[in-house]
Amino acid sequence: MFFPSAFGKLLRIGSLTRCMLGVSLMVFVNATASSQSSLRFEAETITEPSSAWKVNRHTDDHWNLWSTDQGANEKWSGGIVLQSPVVKADRSTPQAGAPPLHSVVRDIPPGKYYVDIGGVGRPIAISRDGVHWISSDVQTPHLGLVEIGEEGFELWLDDRYASKTNPGSCYYDFLEFTPLPDPQRKPKVDGWASDRVTEKLSRGLTVMTRQDGSVYVGWRLLKSDPESIAFHVYRQTEKEKPIRLNPLPITQTTDFVDLDPVADQSSQYFVASLVQGKEIERSVAVDHGANASARNHFTIKLQGDYSFQKCGIADLNGDGNYDFVIKQPGGNVDPYEKYWKPSPSTFKVEAYLADGTFLWRYDLGWSIEQGIWYSPMIVHDLDGDGKAEVCLKAGEGDPRDNDGRVQSGPEYLLVLDGMTGKPKTRVDWISREEIPTYNRSSRNQMCVAYLDGKTPCLIMERGTYKEMQVKAFEMIGGTLRELWSWSDAEEGRRYQGQGAHSMHAIDVDGDSRDEVFLGSSVLDDNGVGLWSTGLGHPDHHYVGDIDPDRPGLEVYYGMETRQSLNGCCMVDAATGQWIWGIDFPTRHVHSTGMCSDLDPAIPGWECYSSDTDADKKSNARWLFDARGNRLRSDLDWGFGRQAVYWDADPQRELIGKRSVDKYTGQGYPTEIAGSPVAFADLLGDWREEFITSVGGELRVYTTTIPASDRRACLMQDPIYRADVAIQAMGYTQTPMLSEGSGL
Repeated sequence: MFFPSAFGKLLRIGSLTRCMLGVSLMVFVNATASSQSSLRFEAETITEPSSAWKVNRHTDDHWNLWSTDQGANEKWSGGIVLQSPVVKADRSTPQAGAPPLHSVVRDIPPGKYYVDIGGVGRPIAISRDGVHWISSDVQTPHLGLVEIGEEGFELWLDDRYASKTNPGSCYYDFLEFTPLPDPQRKPKVDGWASDRVTEKLSRGLTVMTRQDGSVYVGWRLLKSDPESIAFHVYRQTEKEKPIRLNPLPITQTTDFVDLDPVADQSSQYFVASLVQGKEIERSVAVDHGANASARNHFTIKLQGDYSFQKCGIADLNGDGNYDFVIKQPGGNVDPYEKYWKPSPSTFKVEAYLADGTFLWRYDLGWSIEQGIWYSPMIVHDLDGDGKAEVCLKAGEGDPRDNDGRVQSGPEYLLVLDGMTGKPKTRVDWISREEIPTYNRSSRNQMCVAYLDGKTPCLIMERGTYKEMQVKAFEMIGGTLRELWSWSDAEEGRRYQGQGAHSMHAIDVDGDSRDEVFLGSSVLDDNGVGLWSTGLGHPDHHYVGDIDPDRPGLEVYYGMETRQSLNGCCMVDAATGQWIWGIDFPTRHVHSTGMCSDLDPAIPGWECYSSDTDADKKSNARWLFDARGNRLRSDLDWGFGRQAVYWDADPQRELIGKRSVDKYTGQGYPTEIAGSPVAFADLLGDWREEFITSVGGELRVYTTTIPASDRRACLMQDPIYRADVAIQAMGYTQTPMLSEGSGL
């Protein structure tokens, strides 16, 4: 496996004649005053022996020094590449087939460099000593960080290994060395918080009538609860005294089914927590109406008959329950010229409490077009008062061009009070002037990261496909204070165009400080590059404990950029080091994909992606296990499926139209109305809810299946909580879990 280079426009740096003279050509790639300069050495000028190749002649026992390829100047750096013979099967020795190549780079300053092999195309054998060989389908020819001394750098390459699915020639174009910028060039963040700011959650009691007439009662287990905590469930009918429903303390689960409810009278249910046999706390009571009909959802009525596009989930009033902030109407305008259309109206942001109370509406106006990329939204408690703020990209006035595009006017990162919708503070958004095209400059995202391990910091980003810029802020004293800023130019070409359609904030190195996943590249907590695959833009990437048998966290990628190999792949989250990848080409792996534990017989989580045809329709679909084995290619899941924890086991189920289905076949009838917008452990026990947008309604679906065990509220898992927060912007992906989550 390997990660092919994705360096944009290739440079022509010499002629075949000059290459044949053996002149070692060194080119400064992407060299500007503000960027990291990369050193590129053309393969044919640093490689010996010259007798290992023929010139523009393909044979079975030599490399082909090829300059007559159609479009060579666009395909190959300098218009020339070393092409191997066709490799139909692995060769027993390096001497079989074409002779091994030995590349030597002497005129390079000592230091630490990211080393990349350009233009490989298929697996190629690589060696650092000429004796021990590995295939690039088991280790990426992004050789990673290499320390180079006064003696320079040496690498051996050979055509020893065959592609398993697409046999043919491999290619060797150049070696590129990007100096490692000083990783300590920016200070560590020291935010205002003395302890990690977390939500203060209630028991989240939910009461629902089941199909058989019984009443399901579910509540939260909290991380702060003692291991020995137990619970009592009470029912109170009208003016009667509360009746305890469970004969023995409940210790196995955090739910209960009342098999004999009072049918013709309204009731209230509440739970009491017990420590060492004594009741120490009672939850808020939840009403249950007389003769309540069976249902597995509750509804919040909106202020009109409209749909909504995004939903932020957070506690707005500090009562320990999750409230909702929606962006309406639904639909999407994409900045790409083939999909763009004028916005028919303006976005409105609306806030509702958990009980359905309407709080406020904020009109974003004509300065924001109706697309998910123009105005990302994050709802989170930034100042630690227990009440969440609403963060938006906003503008002013009506700066639309004649055709309806917004390409001018002020832009802000705006923070609204979660209870009133009134502006609290704002700062300028990253300037669109730094990104030259409308499509690219219209790509904006946000996330929340605990950069010092304690303080919730707001991250804003502009750019995805090429230029990328990021800024980090903390909210202190009612204002936003900038902590650091970052540009891809700081790190060099390897970080350019590595953005995704979502941002993840996760501590990958165990120092309690969150790193920021831009996509195929990651920023360390102090705003410097940590690692980059160089693969380009992924349409989806999932970060979590995908393979529980491996230490640490993993990242699963589905790559939008065309790939010869590894269009679906997995890397180590802390280092970016390759774990596995597919050994066949992909055209455009699209949309959200899926990553969840679906099959109890398969260790770890399953990963799903779909490639596209020329019309951007799903035409190839794969389900992989956590180790990269292809489990199935026959699933009709389109570009992705949504999954939730729904029944009593630790595997997720798939959301359908009329049921929530186990991957292994069983279905749970659930008449689902509307389009799923968000997924989270909002209330009740550890099983998940999902939110759909129905005309005039926000509908929350929840399970009434009795549990078999108990687990702490998933929203107290830091990875899960951060993933739920970003569902209010970008692509909506199923939230992931941390190592040691217990699922």
